[in-house]
Amino acid sequence: MKINIKNILALLYTFISVMISTVLMIPALFMFLLGSKKSAFRYLSHIATNYAQLFFFVMGVRVKVIGIENLPDSDKICFVSNHQGLMDIPLITGYIPRTVGFIAKKELGRVPIINIWMRAMNCVLIDRSNPRSSIKTIERSIRQIQNGHAMVIFPEGTRSLSPEMGKFKPGAFKLVSGAESYTVPLTINGTYKILEETGVITPTRVTLKIHPAIDVNKLSSEEKVKLHKITEETISSGLLIPPLSSR
Repeated sequence: MKINIKNILALLYTFISVMISTVLMIPALFMFLLGSKKSAFRYLSHIATNYAQLFFFVMGVRVKVIGIENLPDSDKICFVSNHQGLMDIPLITGYIPRTVGFIAKKELGRVPIINIWMRAMNCVLIDRSNPRSSIKTIERSIRQIQNGHAMVIFPEGTRSLSPEMGKFKPGAFKLVSGAESYTVPLTINGTYKILEETGVITPTRVTLKIHPAIDVNKLSSEEKVKLHKITEETISSGLLIPPLSSR
């Protein structure tokens, strides 16, 4: 990866943020000890949201959110999104006004400090090489959603690193149908330009489109079978939207 001033600023910002945010995590630990888990998650989500938004601002990334009115009132949500780049998680954390956890690959659980934050935000780590472990991960994620903690999945399984969208893996939708909650499709457009396209932090324009929620409880058995395809087509349709209109 090339080194330029933006990369250095990003690394410095990340280091300082992680150090400060680790200290700010202390009140959340007391909330957990007192049994106020929801308050702790809201507090942590508030910190993560502010840091993510500030990061995009400092890096010169302009974000446009479309369809915020489509978010349901319930916290029992499974967000389903395409996956363009490393900045997708900060984007969702910063601009979706919900406390969310992510299903992430187990390797991230070995990264110091980051793994603490992932546990604190109820993220679930998945071992994609172990089918039995993957099933347990899905079951745990279903319980998270049913307990009112929204989760995010990337059914492509890996970053596309481009404006193209990979095929969705049907297995990911065991979580969507099993949680019997709201499914909210998300279209991310432009995050691959921040880092993956050039190898350096690049100011750009990004769009996050929130599509209308689908109440899985109200779907027939036939509709649930088609949910995988419908969601994939819905998310893909959002990629036709320009990254950000001039303002």
